[in-house]
Amino acid sequence: MTLKSLSLHPKFAGFLDVVVGLLFLFAIKRVSLWWVLLIYIVARLILWMVLIRLVYYPQNLKRFWHLLTLAAFHLGTVILLLFVEWRPSWYLISLVYVIFPVISFWLLPAKSEGHMSFAMKPYRRWRFWMSTFGLFGLWSGTFAAVFLQILNINYWFLLIGASLITTAITMWWWKEYGVEKNSRLLWWTGCVGIFVLEIAWVMFRWPLGYFASAMILVWFWYDIWLLARFHLLPAGINWPKQILFFITNGILLIAFLILIVKWK
Repeated sequence: MTLKSLSLHPKFAGFLDVVVGLLFLFAIKRVSLWWVLLIYIVARLILWMVLIRLVYYPQNLKRFWHLLTLAAFHLGTVILLLFVEWRPSWYLISLVYVIFPVISFWLLPAKSEGHMSFAMKPYRRWRFWMSTFGLFGLWSGTFAAVFLQILNINYWFLLIGASLITTAITMWWWKEYGVEKNSRLLWWTGCVGIFVLEIAWVMFRWPLGYFASAMILVWFWYDIWLLARFHLLPAGINWPKQILFFITNGILLIAFLILIVKWK
């Protein structure tokens, strides 16, 4: 039997991933050396590569994009686990770390089911939210490194680096949602990158904690990503629907700033 002939059921792959995720959480609380942590992070990615290789994917789904989603989610969530101090929050993020990848496997159709077009949208949407959560973790770690002066480098290098990663994820998900690669896409990608860097600099100046700053930045990023996505697609923007969405978002953001955020 060759490796190509093997095919794991997505549900079984998800079960194996739960076991690996729980073992990783058990280990990460006992790691005190950065290079050991790096080994764990790489080992988790390698195990995902093996699972993804063994699970059946329809022709219109690419294994690489699933792996990239898991990598972005993995990096951001590990950063959150390292910086979260409040125990209930740590356990909540741990639950997310274990459950989210499992669902991404369970949303895949089994080989016996063949191609099911109606399952593609939930699978894609779930991976998008995993990537967004990974961005939140990335920016939380970036702001923590800047505010706490963990790394002995100029904060601009950290902000620019995180902005470049955000820009790459922006373009990636526009293409996943069918935006054609042309000069308009490149122009909008550059604009979003500059916008994110400017927002990051503003958040750095605001008297907020690093988690709140990351939440607000990703919130703004998602709004501009969504608006530009509709603008770049042939159907255009449904303004009556989107105006209601942005009004609701504005109210929620104000409530978040007033009722939840702890100002310094």
